[in-house]
Amino acid sequence: MAQKKAGEVDAFLSRPDFSFPIILLYGPDPGLVSERAEAIAEKSGVDRSDPFASVLLAADEIEKDVGRLYDEALTVSMFGGQRLVRVRGAGGGKNLAEAVAALSDKRLEGALMIVEAGDLKKSAPLRTSVERSKYAIALPCYQDEARALDRMIDEEMTSAGLSLDRDAREELKSRLGANRLASRGEIRKLCLYAYGMERIETEDVAAIVGDVSADAVDEAIDAAISGEVKKLPGLIDRLVEAGTAVFQLQQSLLRTIQQLQAMREIVERQGEPVGRVVERRRPHFRRKAALETALSAWPLNALARVGRRIEADILTSRKESAMALTVTRQMMLSIAVEAARHRRR
Repeated sequence: MAQKKAGEVDAFLSRPDFSFPIILLYGPDPGLVSERAEAIAEKSGVDRSDPFASVLLAADEIEKDVGRLYDEALTVSMFGGQRLVRVRGAGGGKNLAEAVAALSDKRLEGALMIVEAGDLKKSAPLRTSVERSKYAIALPCYQDEARALDRMIDEEMTSAGLSLDRDAREELKSRLGANRLASRGEIRKLCLYAYGMERIETEDVAAIVGDVSADAVDEAIDAAISGEVKKLPGLIDRLVEAGTAVFQLQQSLLRTIQQLQAMREIVERQGEPVGRVVERRRPHFRRKAALETALSAWPLNALARVGRRIEADILTSRKESAMALTVTRQMMLSIAVEAARHRRR
């Protein structure tokens, strides 16, 4: 099966194996997926500024016109050499999965295809079609861990000729991690701020670096589900300014609502106390109070309805990408308002 474990991906990126002409990258952090796809594209040797040699496609466009993907993948370069086809925003689309399966059935000649996807389940058609092929490879991309963050910080600090003390490093790491590109952008912003300095201190980090950590995403989600209406707009603005992907907010909210639905079913149908049900999930201590508040407030039928609405809004966001932030903001605020109403009952 053509796949790598998460810990093997960095080694692959250092020396990409282009005997696999179709490369799928997937994971919950779109920034990390995009950055790794860019690294592979750069090492492909294809001139990405040449529109005849390089093309970028959106997955939702392929779902509407799958023939475009076949055309781009099978077209011979006008001036010779390899062509690069990149597909962004892949997910559970049937047409894309079937096309990738067909194109990877035999070796793709004259083209390299890089597919960037979200967090695909093991049974997702796109993932299974790649993993079963001899001529395609799947690369899982997971959120930054401590070592990956340290490596990224070291890269940027070395490039800028700067250093930072241990406390400043820990403070910086606590504010990074939700989105790879956003995290790197924050580090570069800090380096620019510290230009001409010899050493970065904790105060410098606090002054200039926004919070793009997973904890910040959780804080916004918890405010929505527990009815913290006044608090929520500022949390959303902070995440957007830090570069957090709208898709990440949507998926985190949907996942939390689905978890609440499963827990609420136990509360209503088995009569277990809210505190015990939440404790069994072993949430981070910062989330425990919000989850208990939400679980106590939301009835099961309302959670099911909200889950359907989130799925519909995610679909709308993908069809109308320019409206994604507006749709997501309105969705989260309306959920917070409803949560507050349930709490008062």
